[in-house]
Amino acid sequence: MDESSVYLDTSSIVKRYVEERGSRLVDRIYAEAETGRRTIAMSLWNIGEVLGAFDRCCSRRVMGEDDLRKAVGAFLAESQKMIRLGGMLILPFSAEIMTETYALILKHHIYQADALQIATCKMAGSTLFVSGDTRLLGVARDEKIRALNVEKAEEDATQP
Repeated sequence: MDESSVYLDTSSIVKRYVEERGSRLVDRIYAEAETGRRTIAMSLWNIGEVLGAFDRCCSRRVMGEDDLRKAVGAFLAESQKMIRLGGMLILPFSAEIMTETYALILKHHIYQADALQIATCKMAGSTLFVSGDTRLLGVARDEKIRALNVEKAEEDATQP
């Protein structure tokens, strides 16, 4: 990967704090952002979605209450640190992003949350969109954004 700005969707961000297929690749992206070799972009929307995903992991007993608190604390603390270092950009909602979101909903018949992530990726100028959602990756490609399946890429990287 030589992209300087990478947009991580919610499913990719969660892999940083909950061990899943694709976690090692997300860890590498974070390490490269921490050293200044790339910038991680995300939407303000992702913060709420990540917290919701952690809560669902707790509800499904994938993690306990202590692990939930640790994951939330680690996510928020690391995000603050990465912003200070210049390795992370969190884009707020704007009229421009929302207008693009609505256009993407109607063009691709996708959920608002998914459309918002594609619109934010575009507005951030990210050259790579990372997700585990095959349909969303297809929409990104239709929008002329290079897209990487975090789960498949990690599998490919471990093959001889």
